[in-house]
Amino acid sequence: MNENNKNIEISEQDVFNYVFFKDRVSSEKIQLIEMSKDYSEVISFYIELKKSQDQPLAIEIKNKLASKIPAYRKANYVNLYPLKENLQIKPNGNRLAADSKELKAKMTTKTFVDNDKEYMIKVLNYGSITKVFVFSTKDEVVNNFDIVIEPHNLVFHFDDNSEPLKIEKDIEAEKIELRFYP
Repeated sequence: MNENNKNIEISEQDVFNYVFFKDRVSSEKIQLIEMSKDYSEVISFYIELKKSQDQPLAIEIKNKLASKIPAYRKANYVNLYPLKENLQIKPNGNRLAADSKELKAKMTTKTFVDNDKEYMIKVLNYGSITKVFVFSTKDEVVNNFDIVIEPHNLVFHFDDNSEPLKIEKDIEAEKIELRFYP
């Protein structure tokens, strides 16, 4: 690794873009991501998510939807639910086998996706700070929307998804809703 690469930080957005939109990632970051084993599990997760989004809907489901919806238009809200696996990760990227008082993770992460896998939200808790990242798997900037974090019914507005939401407390989310505005 050359000396300049030591100062480059790899973010969650960089790893996401590496899998979904590689042309958006600088060659230096691509090199760092590919050289580091720390990202292999996250990359595998995103690859599987991308594969599952490419699976077409069955014709029966399409017909059922068509019969229920008089006109095709995007709903003004999307519900996102947690993925089954909730990993607890140490800052060095290792998984914890158990969570106990003696072995408490400094960072936890929970991933939420909608049924169509068009949106993904990552909630990262760092002690008493929570960061919420909103991603679109359709290569679009998401503008003018609210997120509603359940069960607390916490509502936060985003102008766009270019920056994560930072909350100065630990948030436990069970479901997240995106509300879009024209």
